[in-house]
Amino acid sequence: MHELARRYWERVWGERDLSELDSLLTDPYTRHSAMGNKLLSRDEVKQEVQQSWALLHGARTTIDDQAIAGDKVWTRATTRGVNLQTGERSVLTWMIVHRVENGRFAESWSATLPGVDWAG
Repeated sequence: MHELARRYWERVWGERDLSELDSLLTDPYTRHSAMGNKLLSRDEVKQEVQQSWALLHGARTTIDDQAIAGDKVWTRATTRGVNLQTGERSVLTWMIVHRVENGRFAESWSATLPGVDWAG
């Protein structure tokens, strides 16, 4: 499961490789967030990831902490970049839990904390 999580953060968020989601996610995929609960196809997840990329210029995401318990991977990560709407440097901390099913992420619970820097 560490490899699955590493590929998600490094390939999708670090290298911006949307095609990696084809082997990382079930279809459909369930996401629980502040925006509500959504059942998404892989293509819908790809569209949402692309929209997220468009918000920050030069965004870099680092994994600050990670743990595995049963079928879940818990990750605390930090994204830094320049907000394209304000031109200011932005920090976003993620708390995300992925549930793994048959070697792919099937479901996630996430919370994002803008302006919070727990990395150091």
